[in-house]
Amino acid sequence: MIRAYLFTFALMATPAFAQDGHNHVAEADGLRAVHAWVNATTASTALVYADLENTSEADVVLTGAEADVAASAQLVGLENADGQLRYAPIPQMPIPAGSEITLAPNALAIQLSGLAKSLVEGETFEIEFEFGDTHLHATVEIQSATAAQHSHAGHQH
Repeated sequence: MIRAYLFTFALMATPAFAQDGHNHVAEADGLRAVHAWVNATTASTALVYADLENTSEADVVLTGAEADVAASAQLVGLENADGQLRYAPIPQMPIPAGSEITLAPNALAIQLSGLAKSLVEGETFEIEFEFGDTHLHATVEIQSATAAQHSHAGHQH
């Protein structure tokens, strides 16, 4: 069976984002997670989105994530399998030095499964993005159930 992945990810020069004190940027070992967010939900699964930047001089590989609010977390991409759109696991995603990938609706995401509680708009939780031996801890903002992108209300980057 031929699978056509519909995810689009940006590999581009890393932009400079200002730290504004709102936990919108997490950094570790030349890696940055910017604007991690998720839609509010009462379901047992949710998708986490963020801009993941590799500001280092070495290529890295995103292999997954962990979050205390879920039983499991895995990297997924939207695919078209026989005319049906669904998210499918992706074992890893390389991020070349000096570039970024965007986890966004209808593209790449971290799928949280087995949520321990409802995700309520306005609350936050912690996620740990895994890049081999490097783990990047970030704060995920819970946006409205219908949000299609991170809300920039009250801050600028």
